[in-house]
Amino acid sequence: MAERDLHTGDLELDRIMAEFRANSREFSETIDRVGEVVGQAESPDGKVKVRVSSSGQLTALRIDPRAMRLGSEELADTIMDLSRRATEDAARQLMEVTRPYLEGDERGESRRR
Repeated sequence: MAERDLHTGDLELDRIMAEFRANSREFSETIDRVGEVVGQAESPDGKVKVRVSSSGQLTALRIDPRAMRLGSEELADTIMDLSRRATEDAARQLMEVTRPYLEGDERGESRRR
């Protein structure tokens, strides 16, 4: 659906409405980018790979058959460590995406509302 510019005749109200529409579009784009965040980590030898969503939920786990030689405890520790690292990767990416909304300006206020 095409967006139309509505004009009220009140310059200040029209300015506020235009700013609101621009902020709404920008916020929507940011939400889309948040949904696209994927955290990843892999073992140094590349035999175990983990992928998590922006919320840190495990979405993929790849275990090369050669990694089974590690033994169950070492393999479990590797998976847990990679899950933590992938979650940290996702959190770092989320901070990059949302930073403009979280940083304060020179007056200590949020730059965006």
